[in-house]
Amino acid sequence: MISCIVRSLQFKNCAFCARFLEALRWRHYVSTVQLYWTLGDGWVGDGWQGLTDADFEVRVSPSELVVRCLAGPRKSEVLGPLSGRFLNEVEPGRCWFAVERDVRQRHRRHLVVELAKKSPGRPWTDKQIFKDRSEMFNRRSFAWTPQQMKEHEDEESAWTTLKPGRRPDVQDPFVTSRSWLCHELQQGQSAQHLYFRIILDQKKLDEALEKVPYFRLFGVDVSERFFKLFIRGDESTPIMLGELGGAVVPDDTEVELTTVTREVEGHRIRGTMETVPCLDVTLRKAPESYGEWESFIHSDEQALSKPQGTLEEFEVRQRRREPSPDRSDWTPDDFADEQKDKADAAFKEGIYRDAIVYYTRALRHTPRNERLLSNRSAAYCKIFKYQLALDDVNLAMEIEPSWPKLHYRKGQALRGLRRWDDAMAAFEEGRDLDPQNPDWDKEVNRTRAAKELKEASVRKIKD
Repeated sequence: MISCIVRSLQFKNCAFCARFLEALRWRHYVSTVQLYWTLGDGWVGDGWQGLTDADFEVRVSPSELVVRCLAGPRKSEVLGPLSGRFLNEVEPGRCWFAVERDVRQRHRRHLVVELAKKSPGRPWTDKQIFKDRSEMFNRRSFAWTPQQMKEHEDEESAWTTLKPGRRPDVQDPFVTSRSWLCHELQQGQSAQHLYFRIILDQKKLDEALEKVPYFRLFGVDVSERFFKLFIRGDESTPIMLGELGGAVVPDDTEVELTTVTREVEGHRIRGTMETVPCLDVTLRKAPESYGEWESFIHSDEQALSKPQGTLEEFEVRQRRREPSPDRSDWTPDDFADEQKDKADAAFKEGIYRDAIVYYTRALRHTPRNERLLSNRSAAYCKIFKYQLALDDVNLAMEIEPSWPKLHYRKGQALRGLRRWDDAMAAFEEGRDLDPQNPDWDKEVNRTRAAKELKEASVRKIKD
C-alpha cells in the first residue's frame, strides 16, 4: 500500500448518483486507483444481499468504465455511479474487480474495481475520476458517417471485459536485497505521526531502478497494530517488521522515495556534505494513540535485523571485506555451493528465513539438487510452512527416492500438517531403508502421541 489517499467520489447533476455518495469511495495509490461501492448498508443494501462477483459485468477501455448488474433490483441496468469516461487513462489488461468483505466490519461488503494507471507514479489530483456524465447521454446513435463507424469499431476493440476475482499475486522477480540496498534506519515521531527513514545505497538503487520502477520495488503492509516494509522479491527478509507501539490508521500510510542532504559523519574535512537517497514512510497515529509512544516498533530479532550503522561504519566494513573471487570459470554447481554455504550458516544461527532465501538462490543454479531441496524443506518446517516443506521433499524424492533422510523430512512436514497416519507411514518407510537407526521409532511414537492428544482434545470439546 503505497501513498494511499482515500476520497469520496463526487458527482454533478445526477440525483441517482447523489444517493450513492455515502456508499462510494476511491483510494488513490501510486500505480492504481480502487473504487469501492458498498453493498449491504442503508438503502443501498436493500435487495443487494448475496450478490457475488458473477452477478456483475465490468467492461473497461483506456478511457471509460461501464459496470452492469446482472441480478438484484436493478438487473441489466448500468450502474451510473461506477460508469463513465475517465479524466485520466488506464490500462485495461491490468484492471480487476471483485466483491469483498470489509476487513473491519465483516457484515459489510464492497464491489471493488481496481484501475491500473496508464502513467504509474503520476497522481490523479482531480476531486473526481469521471468526466461530466451528461456527455454520456449526448452521443449520436444514428446517421453515422463511414469515419464515425470506423472510430466506433476502433473504440469497441479497445474494450476489455474483466474476469471476476482479485488479480492473483505472482512471485515478484528478485531485484535486490535489503542487505545490499539499505544502510541505515532513522525514526522519529510527533503527537500524531510516526516517521521512518531508510538510507539507501545510490549505486544499488540505480541498478534496481533499471529493472523496475520505484513503485514496484518497495512494498508496505500495514494494519492497525503491525507494520512490514519490504523489497518485492525479497519478502522473506523485510526491511522492517514488527508490532507497533500503538495503533495507526493504515489507509493514511504514505511512502516516498526522496533524497536527504547531510554532513558526512567522520569525514576528515569538517562540514563536508553528501546527498543520499532515502525511503520515507509516514504512519498516522489513530486518535486513541495520539501522543508520545515509548516504543516505535517491537521486532523479533531472529526474524529481522534492523538496518543500522553510520556511513563511516559501512565504509569500514566495505574496506575490510575480502575481494570477490574470480567467477569467470565457475560452473552452476560452484554458484550453488556459494549460496548453500551462506544458507547453512544462516540455518545454524537460527535465521531460517534468510536460509530459505539462500537455498532458493542456490536452486536457481541447480534445480535438481535433492540436498538443497531437503535443506530448504527443513528450514520451511522451522517457520511452520509445512505445505511448502512437503512440496520440496516430494520434489527431492522424485530425484533420490531411496535416501532415508527424505522420508524423515516428509514425516516432519506431514506431522506439521496433522496428517498423522501419513506421517507415521513416512517414518516407517524410512525405517525400512535405514533399520539400524533408533530414531525412527521415536518419531513414530511421537506422532502417535500427538494424534492421540489431538483426538482427546476434540472429544473433550464435543462432550
